[in-house]
Amino acid sequence: MRLSSLLTPLLCGLVAAGSCPYANQARSDDTPSVLPRGSPIEDKKGVMFMNRIAPATSKLYVSNIDGSNPRLLLGNETTFDYHAQWSPDGEWIVFTSERAGDGQSDLYRVRADGTSLQPISTTPAVEDAGSISPNGSLIAFAGTLGNYKANIWIKNLDTGALWNITNSTSVAGNSSLPDGHFRPAWSPDGEWLVFSSDKNTPWRGHNNVSGWEHTQELSIYAIRPDGSDFHRVANKTGYCLGSPKFSPDGSRIVFYEIPTELTYYARVSEPDFYDVGTAIVSVDFATGGNPIEHASADTGGIKLFPQYLDSDTIGYLVKSLLTNTTYPGSINYTSALTEGPAALNANSSLIGHYRSPSWSPDGTKMVYELVEWDPIRPVGKKLYSWSNEWEYRFSDVFPQMSNGGKIAYTSQQTENSSLVTMNPDGTAARDIFDGSRFPALVNASNTNGTFQASWRGDDEVIAVGLGDWFEYRYENPGWVYLVSANGTWTKRVTDGTTNAGFPTISPDGRWLVWREFDYTSDEVAPLGLRRMDLKTGEVVVLSTEWDNTPMFAPDGSNRIVFTRRTSWPISGPYDDNYDVMTMEVDGSNLRRLTTLECNDAHAVWTHEGKIAWASGMYGFQDEAVIYDNNQQPYPFIMQMEADGSNMTALTQSRWEDTMPLYVPNEIWAAS
Repeated sequence: MRLSSLLTPLLCGLVAAGSCPYANQARSDDTPSVLPRGSPIEDKKGVMFMNRIAPATSKLYVSNIDGSNPRLLLGNETTFDYHAQWSPDGEWIVFTSERAGDGQSDLYRVRADGTSLQPISTTPAVEDAGSISPNGSLIAFAGTLGNYKANIWIKNLDTGALWNITNSTSVAGNSSLPDGHFRPAWSPDGEWLVFSSDKNTPWRGHNNVSGWEHTQELSIYAIRPDGSDFHRVANKTGYCLGSPKFSPDGSRIVFYEIPTELTYYARVSEPDFYDVGTAIVSVDFATGGNPIEHASADTGGIKLFPQYLDSDTIGYLVKSLLTNTTYPGSINYTSALTEGPAALNANSSLIGHYRSPSWSPDGTKMVYELVEWDPIRPVGKKLYSWSNEWEYRFSDVFPQMSNGGKIAYTSQQTENSSLVTMNPDGTAARDIFDGSRFPALVNASNTNGTFQASWRGDDEVIAVGLGDWFEYRYENPGWVYLVSANGTWTKRVTDGTTNAGFPTISPDGRWLVWREFDYTSDEVAPLGLRRMDLKTGEVVVLSTEWDNTPMFAPDGSNRIVFTRRTSWPISGPYDDNYDVMTMEVDGSNLRRLTTLECNDAHAVWTHEGKIAWASGMYGFQDEAVIYDNNQQPYPFIMQMEADGSNMTALTQSRWEDTMPLYVPNEIWAAS
């Protein structure tokens, strides 16, 4: 049995009397970024804080195809807008907007001059990637209406009729596997729609299943507007094919092509991003054959959003990291006929802040979005609420509340990954364990900090992990600390011989539980959960599995919820599954509450004794490689009873939503 060395003499007096993909976007050592929000919420039960990884702003611009004369499409009516497409007659632009609230994707259209803004579909579901039919009477779009999974919907603009064309038994895939349908595009005669889909593909991680974030494998399909004649047009084993568009005469479709494994690295801020390449390929629509590679994957980076400007020219985006201000993206053109230079703007590369370009039917204009990640959402910012009972607000990662109503969180997105405490209304925010006290090894990584705070029942002590996390847990140490809630002292509990972190302290202050990894081994070596008796300093092994993020129930029952990699040890190429588990503090009564292969994690107890967690069960909401700085753009926040029953979705955005924390009004008022 391998145990961490302990500082037992320092711990005996500390028992209470009487009793992830996240890419680090650290800011500075400034005052915590918190937006005071005032008193409890009238007509609601309180606030649900949650974390979201999404851009700060997104604005639509229209310009000439050489990038000149850009103007805001929506002028003073600009909000958070993206994914615009021209109508075939050039009169309208359909786009996605979150003007109903942060995280709520709805469909609108507007005249090309920015006038006559009109809602198209504005339900609480995701409605995205609209495409107007050639006769202008229908709009096809990807939406999660009804069952939380992305399907292709069509709306009649004249009658208001709305129908789903991909939910029939002949189209829908295995519901336990990825089953999303994305990015519809009309044929020039209006008889067909093409789209991408990951139906019936396996859940799989990246890096030969060593990473738990999902990759995506897409094929190209076609279907009639009435849902008939569904068939696959193009696929390639081991590859992801996306964003199909028809040629002007309807004889060919063009799309991007990328190895499935690289669909992870194409969407994250990691060095491997710059090694990713995609190809622009077209095939014959009728047969799926006669492929032409218009732009090679061997050079030119991540090429997306291909579109025929005319019969001779294809335009596309090459995206770079949005954090790279010198080269965040470029518009490029190539020949639509054979491999070779484009007839229009030959070999041009228009460098700028471009995303999701779409070209006008006459090939003279383009609409695109300008996306920025600064300023990061402040803690307390109001989000769209999918609940009538709770107001949703933004929090940085791992928010936890004390019995007395104080909140602690890690300032990973908003500041410097220090430990911050505040009142629920945002007042009295302060760093209590910041970088000035971090060991040198912690400062060497960009995924470090104080993660997963846990309050002792008397509000005086917080347990927290400090170290290098995520993939760096295999290389660097992590420690468990106890920290005074007023920031006056810290005490290290583990000695750094393992990567120890993500602790939880029992409400009565008796028990401390954390997870460990062996960072000195040449093999991936999870060590499971450890439990310390804070009265005696004794440490025992609770588990030896790939376990993480334990949390004690707040009711004093000493039941623990945690995440386990249930596919460990790996026995096949797709073994990459994580599930929500519970057990008693002595390791008994072990229960697995989730059983799908989609990854369920980041489980927490609610104030009512329920369990909330992040689940990938509904799959991607869009094509994965389109995202920026987003490791897991698919989790919904879910909630269930402590026995695993009554699973309910609490969010349904197209972004990565995790880590909920309920603050009822009565607790808010008392604090």
